[in-house]
Amino acid sequence: MIPINIDSLYSQIFHNAVVAIGVTDPQGTYITVNPTWCELLGYSAEEAIKLNINDVTPEEDRSNSITSFEYLTSKKGNSIRKQRRYQRKDGSIFWADLHASPLYDKDDNVIGLLGVFVNIDKQLHAEQVQKELMNNMEEVNRKLNLANEDLKKLSRHDALTGLYNRRVLEDILEKESNRSQRTKRGFGIAIADIDNFKHVNDTYGHDCGDMVLKELAKVFLKGIRSTDAMGRWGGEEFLFIFPETTCQGAMIVIERIRKKVESLTLEYNGLPIKVSTTIGLSYHHGDTESAVMITEADTALYRGKRSGKNQVICYQDSCTDSE
Repeated sequence: MIPINIDSLYSQIFHNAVVAIGVTDPQGTYITVNPTWCELLGYSAEEAIKLNINDVTPEEDRSNSITSFEYLTSKKGNSIRKQRRYQRKDGSIFWADLHASPLYDKDDNVIGLLGVFVNIDKQLHAEQVQKELMNNMEEVNRKLNLANEDLKKLSRHDALTGLYNRRVLEDILEKESNRSQRTKRGFGIAIADIDNFKHVNDTYGHDCGDMVLKELAKVFLKGIRSTDAMGRWGGEEFLFIFPETTCQGAMIVIERIRKKVESLTLEYNGLPIKVSTTIGLSYHHGDTESAVMITEADTALYRGKRSGKNQVICYQDSCTDSE
């Protein structure tokens, strides 16, 4: 076996290491540095031994650097590992992963510090890019989820009033009509139409008409019971669905709504707007298809329109049932 010269081996390791190695005295002045250190910081070995750690530390980081230095030289710790910034000769700055430890003499006195570090700028940049990509993906996903929720809502709700749209109302009608035919319990359908709505649009404009529709939609929705359903049927018409109720019960609800609309005074551009509504009701005990009931409610509605408006009309002429 060829004998190994330990001093020569250490020298080769020091000079050929792919990590930067720097040794300072207890005051932080460099004693020696390896070629990788010189390459990373832009100083020659001769220039390096005239430098202090503060000279290669950005000014805003020096306080933290001094704290770490004193931690090691005071024997409070045997080593530290931290990410810190170094400042090159040309003033540019890079991030490094630093391992530092004190060097002792035979009497256990600190005679210097050994610092070994690698440039992690590319790694941090890649991590930052990845983080930004993840944040962007999260934001995109959040926006997609919101867009999907909006699309889902738009598919079920009228864009102007926020009420159920006709498609949803038709689904509810089918469900409740089938239930009524199965149980033979009372089932009512009502159609409300805003009186003289064309006059409102012609006189004040369509923006005013939209305002009226939205305000009355609030009144209609607030006026129904938790078991009822309602939505915009089309134009200025609104549909009410009253499952498992009496005819009188349905009439009480829609008459209360009619009175609320009658007492309402809206305002548009400083002008008071008074409106009213006529409502037609059809009521059965599971013996009639919902399509027929819609026709009956519509017929009752136009009876009310022809006989003075601002009233509730039941197609069946009387509501005396107890169920």
